[in-house]
Amino acid sequence: MIKTRMVHQTEATRNKIINKAEALFIQNGFAGTQMIDIAAATGMSRNTLYRYYQNKYDLGFAILVAALQRKMSFYDDIIHGIYAQQYPNTLQGIEALLNAYADPHYEDDDRFIAEFDGYYAGARIPTEFRTKLTEALPQDITERLTDIVVRGQNDGSVRHDLDANHLAVTLLNAVPTFYRRMLLRQNALMEIDPRAIQPLTPMLIQLLIDGMKAVKQA
Repeated sequence: MIKTRMVHQTEATRNKIINKAEALFIQNGFAGTQMIDIAAATGMSRNTLYRYYQNKYDLGFAILVAALQRKMSFYDDIIHGIYAQQYPNTLQGIEALLNAYADPHYEDDDRFIAEFDGYYAGARIPTEFRTKLTEALPQDITERLTDIVVRGQNDGSVRHDLDANHLAVTLLNAVPTFYRRMLLRQNALMEIDPRAIQPLTPMLIQLLIDGMKAVKQA
């Protein structure tokens, strides 16, 4: 009988792979990082690595979920604060949430998400991606933000003439997408001196908040 060598998978090893791989993806880009590079960085053979993750997409997806979970945990604290009325009004709570989308503490996660989104775009998006992500992140941030926008419309801090769901989807995409583009392009951004990039995301947030303010009737 031929004996096969079994590899006992551990959470510590999975976390090590995820951390090393995320750093490589950020440093070299998603296209420029291969499984052989990740195996070398973690000090294991490719065969062992493949027993944990089937391919680069499988590993990248695991990192994406971990990054989003970290960020969503941060958002949860602010969302709970909004519901607990810890802000003068709902719109100011939304402003705090938008600033959290671009918090520099999670810059590495945002860089990775930008790399992943850039690589798996258009025809490269796996057919099962949306289903898998929904299963991995059961909490619907869009639904929660829509509910928060409705609360703002009800308390008079957010204008009523905009569809709450459409507004929530716009906010969820506008700030993170813009912020991640600034992170990736930096010195290659042609439109502005790189030294002036840092204030741009706060400026966008302010424009969005000002545009959401309820108009007081004369």
